[in-house]
Amino acid sequence: MEDSDYFSNHALKMRFPWSLYHGPIVRELEASLQASPGPRILNVGSGPFFELSSITTEGRAITICDIEPRAIALARELHGARIERADVVEPEGPLPYGDGEFDLVVSMEVIEHTSDPVAWTQEVLRVIRPGGALFLTTPNYDSTSLRVLEATALEVVARLQGFSRKHIHPNKMTPARLRSVLSEAGAAELKIDKISLGWVLAARALKL
Repeated sequence: MEDSDYFSNHALKMRFPWSLYHGPIVRELEASLQASPGPRILNVGSGPFFELSSITTEGRAITICDIEPRAIALARELHGARIERADVVEPEGPLPYGDGEFDLVVSMEVIEHTSDPVAWTQEVLRVIRPGGALFLTTPNYDSTSLRVLEATALEVVARLQGFSRKHIHPNKMTPARLRSVLSEAGAAELKIDKISLGWVLAARALKL
């Protein structure tokens, strides 16, 4: 899907000006954790989960998974006992968890990387218990300013880091597209908000 050098991009997300994009995501993530219907949390496509250092997880059992072994190794090093389980998974393959194992699944900036977002969402919903919740974010390609930034300044930065952004998001989401994907996958009670200057879609849903 993307060049492996994209891994280096994770380290920038909590720094200005990248925090203009990612800071509101962290706030929405913490709100979702606090509102979780239970303590069992899974972060799908977690990366090193740098966000964990900025949120409260007391009373929560955190599991993370990612396709990048370096990300999982770094997450274990950074967070230690704050993470109950950390797994390397196959790209868009079955998750190594049982049906209904989690009360809340979060996934930030992942769905746009998938080749089949409906099938991916169905697999994510499988591991959520009935009555459990889903929180995810994705770039909002309904935003003209986001599209311009991606094609200009962000592409220049990416090239300097050794990769290109041109093909890293095979499924570019708009509010209507994201709602359609989540509905088709079987998510219920959808709520989609625009955050981060309108550049990000933050979606919440339930598993009935």
